[in-house]
Amino acid sequence: MRLASFLDRYQCSASLFLLFFLAVAPSLLAQWEPLNPVTSADPRPDGVVLVLQSGFLRFQVCSDSIVHVVYSKERDVPQRSDFLVTKKSWPKTEFTLYSDDAKLITLTTSRLRIEITRADSSIVFIDSVGHKLTQENTRTLTPAEVNGERTYHSERFVNMWDTQEAFYGLGQHQAGVWNYRGESVDLSQDNTNISIPLLLSSKGYGIFWNNGSRSRFDNRFVHALYWSSEVSDSMDYYFFYGPDFDRLIADYRELTGTTPLFGKWAYGYWQCKNRYDSQAELLAIAQKYRDLHIPLDNIVQDWFWWNTMGEPVFNKNYPDPKGMIDALHKNNVHLMISVWPYFRPGSSVYDDMDKRGFFIDRTKVQSFHPPRMALYDAFNPDARKYYWSLMNEALFKIGADAWWLDTTEPETEGRETNLLVTNKVAIGNGARYANEFPLLTTTAVYEGQREASDKKRVFILSRSAYAGAQRNAVTAWSGDVDPNWETFRRQIPAGLNYSLSGLPYWTTDIGGFVAANPDEPAYRELFVRWFEFGTFCPIFRVHGTRTTNQNELWSYGPDAQETLVAYDNLRYRLMPYIYSLAWKTTSEGYTIMRPLVMDFREDIRAQNIGDQFLFGPAILVNPVTEPGASARHLYLPTAKWYDFWTGATIQGGRTLDAPSPIDRMPLYVRAGSILPLGPDVEYAAEKSTNPIEVRVYRGANGTFTLYEDENDTYNYEKGAYSTILFSWDDATHTLTIGDRTGSFPGMLENRAFRVIFVSENHGTGGGLTENADRTVRYSGKRISVMP
Repeated sequence: MRLASFLDRYQCSASLFLLFFLAVAPSLLAQWEPLNPVTSADPRPDGVVLVLQSGFLRFQVCSDSIVHVVYSKERDVPQRSDFLVTKKSWPKTEFTLYSDDAKLITLTTSRLRIEITRADSSIVFIDSVGHKLTQENTRTLTPAEVNGERTYHSERFVNMWDTQEAFYGLGQHQAGVWNYRGESVDLSQDNTNISIPLLLSSKGYGIFWNNGSRSRFDNRFVHALYWSSEVSDSMDYYFFYGPDFDRLIADYRELTGTTPLFGKWAYGYWQCKNRYDSQAELLAIAQKYRDLHIPLDNIVQDWFWWNTMGEPVFNKNYPDPKGMIDALHKNNVHLMISVWPYFRPGSSVYDDMDKRGFFIDRTKVQSFHPPRMALYDAFNPDARKYYWSLMNEALFKIGADAWWLDTTEPETEGRETNLLVTNKVAIGNGARYANEFPLLTTTAVYEGQREASDKKRVFILSRSAYAGAQRNAVTAWSGDVDPNWETFRRQIPAGLNYSLSGLPYWTTDIGGFVAANPDEPAYRELFVRWFEFGTFCPIFRVHGTRTTNQNELWSYGPDAQETLVAYDNLRYRLMPYIYSLAWKTTSEGYTIMRPLVMDFREDIRAQNIGDQFLFGPAILVNPVTEPGASARHLYLPTAKWYDFWTGATIQGGRTLDAPSPIDRMPLYVRAGSILPLGPDVEYAAEKSTNPIEVRVYRGANGTFTLYEDENDTYNYEKGAYSTILFSWDDATHTLTIGDRTGSFPGMLENRAFRVIFVSENHGTGGGLTENADRTVRYSGKRISVMP
């Protein structure tokens, strides 16, 4: 009894201590730093500047849910090139500033309240109903010299004893981590690691860290969060409040640039390997896809098609480059071609760029690359124009459709430190912009092609990216990853965190990049499972080094081929759905590849699942990442769900073991979904999408907007497109097909919709549904359909 009494008293004391500690946690300071009190407040039309004992703290109200926070030693921060933020001015937003309180200064919008404690200038962010979102306890700017420049090292500290929130975003990293709570992430570019300084919290806020130098997110001790940067004139960030993640990402894109629409062909299948060696091989592969009636839109020419890297002249294996591209186009196949930011000596291009001062640094000794190979200076606007002019004259003018910008980190084989950190660039200290090279080199190509033509939409595949790259029509891929199950598993949280970093287009080397053998049964299984996952990535692409030098869908044996082609066909049947989501991404800031936390943010289990995701609003994707698996353990969030393959319904809020034979990745469709499916095609624009099979998944209300345009060109920016709103009312069992809005050349004035009310064994799988429940003729006017 004495022991029990002691334990009871101990537990009570411990609980009281913890409650006391949490109560005072918001005011706890970084005790090794001196207090930095507010000495005065200077109201501004768009916010306030607080004069601190050491420095100045500015709050700019950009909107009712976006606030720009800047801390600097001087009132006026030095003006530098800012390539990240494109929206510099904002419409006036109503806010109130209350500074008469002896303890607090309060800035309030209709959706946010920010409280600054006078005694120490700590900040608390609060939503409109009084819920604390987060805080900032201290901030420091420490004098430093980096690459010969006198600057500051910035650091922001947040005490986190009173929150168990989850963290996401920060780009694409390869440790297999999904929720970054309790983790540390170096924000620096490297092959397979893409750094984006956007952090989202499960509490519904986001922080965009406006800095291009090497930075670090450090929450290794789960109750303390530090965000720091190597080179800073100020500590500069934007605070967003959603609480929905879609709003956070839309606000981030409003700040850093909207995402343009790719040509419809880019959402189809991409065939690639390391590498096609000749014009004859490339054309033969494309022709075989057509002969076998396997859907294909794009084929890729990887590196060493040139004589000398950097000089865009095809080698002798490509005797007629224009004729090759014309032949591909005649076969309705697009060509993407590899271009590097490096230039090897031995060409007139190298000599000319050298004379113009367009290089940042050169290799020193012979290795994989020769000595004196040079990296071009993408921070020099003249060098950017020169870089595009090389591509334009040699490639774009003869019909090249897409650009594979490789090694855009840029690659530094044999040394850890980014080349920019120890070099000067045209605009100054390279260390200040160390993470921004991928943004600037993709800017060169995007702006160059947009100036050259509005008839072909830009598509860039880049091995790295940074904040703002989405405005350059960039898809990132996950780099030179290994061909094994563990690496495959890690691609899923890597891609999902990338999607939550504000950049919507992402893909992987399906099957892994490094050498693998398509004749090995174990590798065939891995390739099939990876391909099933890839079908539901925003961009659908295979690539890799294979010991047989074969990486086409027929390269893995007849059994695998049957499954691979079935998923390829499914991708194309989903094209009306995918292309409509692409428009939603462009017009609304939407995200196609959606971790569960986007749609079920308050579900604790969903917050911590990084290997399942929604593909658009309807389809729950559950990749199979274990060899020999016949079932996939998964979680269905609270909703009614339909098994895509069988039509059986199941109530969510539970886990289950879903059957997953080698030809079936578990897919579920949320009740209330309206899923448009097109006809069987061999390339995305082969046929007008008529008729469209419209699958309705009853059990909840739902809507879907079908988008169509000319499939390429930038006429959509001028309004040349149409939309049709589909609405399902579950109470009245009515599908309403709304009035068509807009038009474009070649639009179908009259069409058919084959409506399927999905049920068990009806309207299931990837094939055409033989018997529609209703077939309706549509001429652009509102109609209603009932089962």
